[in-house]
Amino acid sequence: MSRLGHLLVLGLFVLGDGLFVQRNAARDFHSLDGLWTFVREPRNSNGIGFAEKWYERDLRQFKNATVMPVPSAYNDLTADSRVRDHVGWVWYQTQYSKPVFVPKNARTFLRFSSVNYYAEVFVNGMLIGSHVGGHLPFEFEVKMSCEHVNSITVAVNNTLSHSTIPPGEFQYKTGEMYPKGFFTQTPGFDFFNYAGILRSVYVVFTGPSFIKEIKIQPNMENKSVSYSTNGDFCPSCMVTGTVLDPSGRPITLQAGTFGTLHLSEAHKLQLWWPRGYGDQPLYTLRVTVLKDGQVVDLYDEQFGFRTVSWTSDHLLINGKRFYCLGFGMHEDSELHGRGYDPVVMIKDFNMLEWMAGNCYRTSHYPYSEERAREADRRGIVVITETPAVGMKVFNSQNQKLHGQMLQEMIARDRNHPSTVMWSISNEPWTDKKESRQYYKDLIDIAHLVDPSRPVTMVYGPTGYSNDVTADLVDIICVNRYYGWYINMGYLQTINASVVYDLTQWKKKFKRPIILTEYGADSIAGLYQEPSVDFSEQYQVDLMRQTHLAFDTLRKKNVLAGEMIWNFADFMTAQGITRAVGNHKGVLTRSRQPKRAAYILKQRYESFRNNSY
Repeated sequence: MSRLGHLLVLGLFVLGDGLFVQRNAARDFHSLDGLWTFVREPRNSNGIGFAEKWYERDLRQFKNATVMPVPSAYNDLTADSRVRDHVGWVWYQTQYSKPVFVPKNARTFLRFSSVNYYAEVFVNGMLIGSHVGGHLPFEFEVKMSCEHVNSITVAVNNTLSHSTIPPGEFQYKTGEMYPKGFFTQTPGFDFFNYAGILRSVYVVFTGPSFIKEIKIQPNMENKSVSYSTNGDFCPSCMVTGTVLDPSGRPITLQAGTFGTLHLSEAHKLQLWWPRGYGDQPLYTLRVTVLKDGQVVDLYDEQFGFRTVSWTSDHLLINGKRFYCLGFGMHEDSELHGRGYDPVVMIKDFNMLEWMAGNCYRTSHYPYSEERAREADRRGIVVITETPAVGMKVFNSQNQKLHGQMLQEMIARDRNHPSTVMWSISNEPWTDKKESRQYYKDLIDIAHLVDPSRPVTMVYGPTGYSNDVTADLVDIICVNRYYGWYINMGYLQTINASVVYDLTQWKKKFKRPIILTEYGADSIAGLYQEPSVDFSEQYQVDLMRQTHLAFDTLRKKNVLAGEMIWNFADFMTAQGITRAVGNHKGVLTRSRQPKRAAYILKQRYESFRNNSY
């Protein structure tokens, strides 16, 4: 945030292991989604609720209590600007009755899929843990009563914890023209700082011995699957792994917490391909924990047989050149804000396919687990990005937290065939000498934890001439806004500018290049001939000129992919360049197409029949 950049990081109390909730013969879960009691503290308070021990009280009895849907952001659900622009603490509370039929020896976990930004979690008045950073899941083992109603309370702050607010986060204003205590918050990112319990909350039940993590590495050459698991296993427990084919039939068996499973000779291997290149068959690794011949835990993890590799020119999937036709996106929608909504998710995927896209980047944070699973099913390629935007300060404290967040992100998404690349950061200031070692260490972590995927960074404020990090990444992503932030109104300069800029990146670093952002704002329904900024015509004219440059660069093997910014309009903080949000979407915020969507659809459809 502010001049320090935006770094969303994971806390150290996380028990989460990347395994999504699952109901089977050995596991169960209950959803806590619904209306939670909601109480807002005064703006930027010092934590009145902690001083008065609100976590021990029934918040429904508070005069200012209301209800708030979970999952959702709270910002857009009232007509009160104090709620929309709130900075500081809010409190959520719900009641839960643990079923009496749950076995007495069952382990119970409280799982949050995403809370933005800082959370402290209480059960029956007792602190069970805290978590810093949104967008990734965390969970805590809890003790809940079957005889009494259990109270679950979550204190949420949309900035940082008490002790980690960086300098420059808030700017206090003094003088007669400002009210006492007035301050402004200036985040260093161009999207609205939606807050609250943004994704689903679950109570998860396992047996006394249970699986925490599963790592899968398919091998196409010898038709095998290497895997490893870890968990809380009893000394006499036996762990087995079984591969099921896409129809659900078992085709091999291997005992042990790790090993290599060889598929039967009779099985014809089915490859997972991106959309437009082939089908998307999904295999399943079934991990079973047995004690005295009885199943005490079971988990099915889907995966696909595919490889990701790269040359100096191209990204390759299954050895075949893949050309990205995609989008920068946001998990943003009206009313929900950044809250998970399956309706919005399915609409987004359907519109992406309508425009013949084949990939997207999770700008600028990991998206929901449900989106990753749906991308697997549809064959949509994903570049998964850490929530580190506009980084300017490269110290050991930031690096430690950034590294923890990176590892948690990889642990969550490493088994998804749709995830083909890890993005370390978006638009960092990599002209600073100290940024090189900072990012080298993080890139080394990503390669060590997952050597099967390339690592990238998305370059924005620095150019090919003053960057000190791009030789460290496997693939270079660049954001450029010729005709908008650079030479607005001079459309005739776009072609030469894009070709020259990206060609220089290619010559210097000899890496595949993906242009991950380009575009212009357009207000839906605003038409002007000849085109002017913010008109739909100008957005279209800019895209056409940029596409001419892309065609030139593809012929020269400079460009490995193109991604428009943005898929759909999204909300931002107020500013003189933002009229109720960012309007660079080719779709409106309600997912209706602008003229630009038809231009993009026509272009992407022209790449069909694998003529990439």
